[in-house]
Amino acid sequence: MSSFYSQEDLKNLGLGSVGSNVKISKIASIYSPQNVFVSDNVRIDDFCVLSGGSGISIGSFVHISAFVALYGGSGISIGNNCSISPFTAIFSESDDFSGNSLVSPWYPKDFKPGYNAGKVVLMDHSNVGSHCVIMPRVIIREGVAIGANSLVLNSCDEWSVYCGSPAKKIKERSKDLLRLEGEFMQLLNGEVQTRS
Repeated sequence: MSSFYSQEDLKNLGLGSVGSNVKISKIASIYSPQNVFVSDNVRIDDFCVLSGGSGISIGSFVHISAFVALYGGSGISIGNNCSISPFTAIFSESDDFSGNSLVSPWYPKDFKPGYNAGKVVLMDHSNVGSHCVIMPRVIIREGVAIGANSLVLNSCDEWSVYCGSPAKKIKERSKDLLRLEGEFMQLLNGEVQTRS
């Protein structure tokens, strides 16, 4: 018995859209599924939470590992060829804990003057390590890698590696994965038989 929904089951979940070769764990939680849009070749593992909010879009060849939480109140966009490692949380909205604002979804936003909201974007080829937190309005640009246990408060420069709390750029990232992706796509499309 498979731990992932069948293609027929996926159609019945009420997702905004779902591509082919999609594997979503039967024990993932999806709220407002009509606002969740999933492309081809996507895997979402056990105990993930996807809160559709105003929209979560997931590109192709994406892996979302176990215990990842995506809170899409103000929107989350994940590009192609991205991965998010276990226990990471992405917040597109966040309360203000300074004491100047009420905290909790029970209070209207008029009573939460410090409320922070804004779409989070992970561009193509971005990878996020385990136990990371990404806050509202952050853009993870193309080719960025975020090291484990990082707190990402600001947008990141493309093809860079970021680590820490708060996350800081520590080095440039190799683009060799683009060549490997090209070889894989040729193999997938039957243009080559084996990888040398």
